[in-house]
Amino acid sequence: MKRTSLMVALLACALIAPAMGQGPGRDGRRGLNPLKDRECLHECRREELACLKQVREDAAPCFAGCKELVDAAHAACEADPASQACQDAAAAARACLKPCYDEYQPAARECKAEGRECARACPFVGEPPCLARCRGGYVHCLAAARAALIECRRDCDDEFQAARAACANDPDSETCAAARDALHACLAPCRAALQHDLDECGDTLRQCVQGCGDDGEASR
Repeated sequence: MKRTSLMVALLACALIAPAMGQGPGRDGRRGLNPLKDRECLHECRREELACLKQVREDAAPCFAGCKELVDAAHAACEADPASQACQDAAAAARACLKPCYDEYQPAARECKAEGRECARACPFVGEPPCLARCRGGYVHCLAAARAALIECRRDCDDEFQAARAACANDPDSETCAAARDALHACLAPCRAALQHDLDECGDTLRQCVQGCGDDGEASR
């Protein structure tokens, strides 16, 4: 049976419309669009915050390892901001921190992107049950993909610490460049696996919606 335009529109909103579920709600808070199920949006927000918390915790040892260099830079620059000692200490601190930020910032952006995708997949108030179940499955699929990414990154802890140590000693050295390359090579399969998982989540959502009848219930 030919799908109605409503079915097409609902699927498009789930996968494409970036603003859906992101506008201010009746209480004025952003992200609580009254057309979306609020509990689902709250759950997406909780997942996003949990993801960011995990990313911060994973990166904390790296930042903590740079504390002495950061403190030394603060002391040198407080004494004389124009001095060579200040410049050298600041450069050493930046070199130590760079691998930490290189890992933390992309991971944090992914948490936020997944949060937006999750919110876009939340059901509309009054949406047909079959479509609501499809969206709910998509939300859980995204959460599983995030959990797998976090677990994968943990296998790169040794490379992460090695890059931090090598680049703290000499950010322009071949040793630093090699350590960064090793870290990126370790993380590359994690990013590829995440993209594969997200693609599968999207494919499953499309197949699920295609299986819903025109009345919003699963077709027989």
